[in-house]
Amino acid sequence: MQRASRLKRELSLLTTEPPPGITCWQEENRVDDLRAQIVGSAGTPYEKGIFDLEILIPERYPFEPPKIRFLTPIYHPNIDSAGRICLDVLKLPPK
Repeated sequence: MQRASRLKRELSLLTTEPPPGITCWQEENRVDDLRAQIVGSAGTPYEKGIFDLEILIPERYPFEPPKIRFLTPIYHPNIDSAGRICLDVLKLPPK
């Protein structure tokens, strides 16, 4: 129950007060399957680019981070060829 109410609250906030250049929405009314679009910032190599992302929320959220994947091909040192974000901060601590 806590997970569902938190997700609804966070999605509502993303809808009403999105960060600049970012749009986020539910996929087929599922709170655990989201899509987002990021507009490339001015003055960067990504300027004028529109990047689509898939965001999957795990059952253990918020104790486990969302799985985020770029659907739009992008070159970035922290994005692998499958579009996955490769940052240690997004990994769970060892068991």
